[in-house]
Amino acid sequence: MTSPSSTIVIEDDELPPSWRSANLQVQRTSLRTSPEILIEPNDAASGSIEPSRKRKRAKRKQPDTLDTCFKKLRKTFDQRDQEVEKLDQKVENLEQEVEKQQKQVQELQSKLLLQEDRHQEELSRRRILDCKICYEQPDCWHNLLCGHMICEPCAKLVDLSTCPFCRRTFSGYVKCYPFAG
Repeated sequence: MTSPSSTIVIEDDELPPSWRSANLQVQRTSLRTSPEILIEPNDAASGSIEPSRKRKRAKRKQPDTLDTCFKKLRKTFDQRDQEVEKLDQKVENLEQEVEKQQKQVQELQSKLLLQEDRHQEELSRRRILDCKICYEQPDCWHNLLCGHMICEPCAKLVDLSTCPFCRRTFSGYVKCYPFAG
């Protein structure tokens, strides 16, 4: 521990000799009464003496100023913005691809429905010539007077005084031979 009459001497290697005390007498103050530290200004600000190597190095190694921090932040945000733009472009491309695929699916579904409709029409045409009792295509038909048709083998099995479909009574039928192509 130092005595109360101890002094602090601050010397700067940049001080010109005229500012330095020749006899090195330092003003003594008590730390308890006056906690002042005497610092003499350097002449570097007035331009008479060049700054020391220590100060030059310190100036080179100055901490980042607020402007440089903002520049770094802008740079990182710009990089992030570019990445986001690339990802947005990829998303747009994928959405366009999905739309194309959906259009293709809709076209294929409509084609499939058309084919199913054609198939159903073809089946219904074939079924027109099928006997409604035995579900076969006969060579000879019995056309009843009510308008229904029965194949010849089924007509022999059924009583032809009434129609097996509508139960109307009639007294005859017309024999038909459809064109087999």
